Amino acid sequence: MFSLILTSVLCLASALLSPVHAAAVPACKAGYVPDITVAPKTVTYFGQTRSQPTDSLAKFCADESVDIVVLAVVHIIKGKGGLPGLNLSGYCGDPISGTDLIRCPEFGTAITKCQAKGKLVFMSLQGSMGDQTLDNDTAAIEYADSLWKLFGEGTGLESMRPFGNAKVDGFDIDNENGDPRGWPKFISELRSKYASASKKYYISAAPQCPHPDASIGDAVYLVDYLFIQFYNNFCATTGLVSSFGTWSKDIAANSIIGTKIFAGFLGAPNTGSGYATHSEMIGYVSQIKNSSNFGGVSVWDATCARKNVDAGGRSFLKAMRDSLQ
Repeated sequence: MFSLILTSVLCLASALLSPVHAAAVPACKAGYVPDITVAPKTVTYFGQTRSQPTDSLAKFCADESVDIVVLAVVHIIKGKGGLPGLNLSGYCGDPISGTDLIRCPEFGTAITKCQAKGKLVFMSLQGSMGDQTLDNDTAAIEYADSLWKLFGEGTGLESMRPFGNAKVDGFDIDNENGDPRGWPKFISELRSKYASASKKYYISAAPQCPHPDASIGDAVYLVDYLFIQFYNNFCATTGLVSSFGTWSKDIAANSIIGTKIFAGFLGAPNTGSGYATHSEMIGYVSQIKNSSNFGGVSVWDATCARKNVDAGGRSFLKAMRDSLQ
């Protein structure tokens, strides 16, 4: 995605899956309620580009066109000090000694304000720079534990938390390195932590539009949301409707938690291949939004989408909102 650099988990449903899919299903936990009845949402990635000095997380949280902000990106699984590494290019750069993490208290303040407005904030994982893998269960468990302590409700790494006491609402798997190992176990471990949390947490994933995705694998059946990247691939724009149909049918048949599917777009031209204009994007969404598992639209990224306005002065973010009407 980044040119620089998501029981009632249904026990019965798991029994109906193929052996491969069933083996990847996290243990069913009483009280888990999938988020399958919400209205379509808009999602924007933020943290890797800055189009003007006034760009900030608070600015996009205040935008009525945005429902979910995904912060990009935790690009290192295990770095200095045995901890993950964080990159928020152009926004924060105060290193936390002995780690690949950075201290960003202004993001912490903005996250809390964003959540007070009823919006969700996720933390994106891997991106195009994420070349490390989860090659065994131990690595997956350790990674989930570290992220929960650094960005969620876990304890033990308080002095290392990039956003202070602020807690994100979920984690987004944007693995692009071609190795899907470990992600089902990672999700299972996070779900076990979510079970006793003080609020609802989410897991999303951002596969490429070619189906099946080579880097996320069967983990696509275990997440709440799929932010599918319909750009930088042959299935972008003109192939979107057909590709979305393929994804929709497969997820409907195999997801055990009512996974919702989002159509992902580029926020502006010259940010990758497969850009769709405001009107083209709305046209594509009109052909897929009646799918039972349609979740909304996502965009890379916030700064580009807000700055990109059509002849009527409408930003791409506002056009995304309009596409859901």
